[in-house]
Amino acid sequence: MQAILHILKTQGSDIVRAIGQHIGLSLVSLLIAAVIAIPLAIVLMNHKRAANVMLQITSILQTIPSLALLGILIPIVGIGTIPSIIALVIYAVMPIFQNTYSGLTTIDPNLEEAATAFGLSRQMKLFRVELPLALPMIISGIRIATVMIIGTATLAALIGAGGLGTYILLGIETNNNALLIIGAVLSAVLALVFGAAIDWLGKLSFKKAGIVLLTLVVLIGGFAGYRKLAHPQTTITVAGKLGSEPEILILNYSPETPKSPSNT
Repeated sequence: MQAILHILKTQGSDIVRAIGQHIGLSLVSLLIAAVIAIPLAIVLMNHKRAANVMLQITSILQTIPSLALLGILIPIVGIGTIPSIIALVIYAVMPIFQNTYSGLTTIDPNLEEAATAFGLSRQMKLFRVELPLALPMIISGIRIATVMIIGTATLAALIGAGGLGTYILLGIETNNNALLIIGAVLSAVLALVFGAAIDWLGKLSFKKAGIVLLTLVVLIGGFAGYRKLAHPQTTITVAGKLGSEPEILILNYSPETPKSPSNT
């Protein structure tokens, strides 16, 4: 316990930075997955055969081990944040697509007929009847994807994407249980916090939930753009693996934080 408190005291700013990296990586991946999966489910809701093919494809992609998927992506897009986001999006698409499709296709036919009888157009019926009724299932899929992303994002440290996984990997490499516990516990706390936030989002109306999500997208995009414009810098991204080499590279390339992992 004393070792944990010592690390929290001496490396607090680095831990906060790692939490920010983990949150940013998870949120961006989740938003991209939702933007892909939800519209795709809407398009395929009346095409059962195509939807089943899509479900099979996403199921196959999800069975690929995360380390193997990262290994496949490295020769194509290199190391760092981009391959990590691609891998996380691939894993998150299936639960969001599956739940959205199930929610849209299990609506009571009588309600569909009533909406048509009232003269609602296809678009109006989608936004006023179908999506609001399917919202609990959609939120459930997003919640599953969020927990999955936050857990899998710890492996992003292996290819230099940062996050709390750096503490887990460094704890394993150096046989330091304090670092390992810090990384694992904080990852679990993030999963619980985000799960609770998504449950709260599910209690809002469809319109309010849409406004919250749109606001989140604008804030994340604006913050990322501001950081890139305000703090332009050249970085050296170091990928990791189990062994002593990653720590040596970290010490050589990160003089500002000699006791903790870094992306720089």
